[in-house]
Parts: sequence; C-alpha cells; structure tokens
Amino acid sequence: MRTIEDTFKNADFLQPKVFNRYKLGEREEIKEMFIKSFEYYDRTVEKYEHLPAYDEIIDWMVDTKGRGLMLMGECGLGKSTILNFVIPAIFRTRTNKILRSVPAKELGAVDRNKAPFIIIDDLGTESIKNDYGTKIDAVADAISYAEDSSKTLLITTNLTPKALKERYDERTLDRLRKCKVVIIKGKSFRN
Repeated sequence: MRTIEDTFKNADFLQPKVFNRYKLGEREEIKEMFIKSFEYYDRTVEKYEHLPAYDEIIDWMVDTKGRGLMLMGECGLGKSTILNFVIPAIFRTRTNKILRSVPAKELGAVDRNKAPFIIIDDLGTESIKNDYGTKIDAVADAISYAEDSSKTLLITTNLTPKALKERYDERTLDRLRKCKVVIIKGKSFRN
C-alpha cells in the first residue's frame, strides 16, 4: 500500500506552493542602494528625504520572507518611484532579475510565462473591462494568478485600507494579506 509520503515524493503534478524568498543583502548596503537609486531616478525631488516607512521597505528587501509588498499612502511620497525604479534597480544589481510594473489602469491579461513577479502600480485606478458582455477585473485576476502560481506580488496604491475593503471582494483582499503592507506618510515631495 502506498503511503502519503510516497505520493509526496513521486507526484510531480502535486507540488506545494512555494513563494520565492529573496535576501538581497545587509541592511546598510541595501539602504545605501535605496537612497542612491531614489536620488538617481527621481530627479523631481530637490533634496532626498528618508521617510520612516522607507526603512520597512529596506527591511523587506533584506529578507522578503516569501512575501509580496504593498505600498500605500497619499500621492507624492515616492511609492511609484520605489516600485518602478528603486526596487527593480536593487533586484537587478543583486539577482540579475528584471522587474517591470504595469499601471493598474493598463493591466490586461497577465503574461503567465514571464518573471516570478506580478507588479501593479496604482491599484485602484483600473476599470472593470467588458469582454463580450463578461465583466473582467484584470487586477483581481492578476492578484489571484499571483497567489495560484506562487509569484511575488508588488503593488502601490493611494487607496486607504477602508477604500480597499469597499472596492475589492474578500477573496482578493485575502490574497493581498500575503503582502507586507507599508503605509507611507508625510508631505508630498511635489512642489
């Protein structure tokens, strides 16, 4: 008689969900790369200001612990710069992986054969698409796909936690709980 352990060893079609864990380096070197990348890529900021929430993002990059990352907060606090430039620069430096985000409002079908990341900038700006009478929520589909395929989810949003609950269904919200949530507070860098 077969044991459950035999099935674990010999069932290629029954693989456990394993999310990639990234340890990109020591805290001080990641912080230095974070600041250099932010200053290089966001030239609209006259003088870099290190917000307390940035340390949480740096800690996540030191060891992702197999979790995604969701950056929340008001406009003008660097969320999109961090998602679109800072994190990709550090990942490229440390892992040689190329990370590219997609604005939520432009998100279509998820490219299911590419990078181990689903990266969505500006969650909450998307609209529900209509495909021959069938309503399609591309963001909910992308979030669901990230969970189902063990892909790391990276997201920015200006929505508050309350607004997230009002906009998305419980299934989508439950999948977002796998992300480390960093709420960035402060005064807009934009003049």
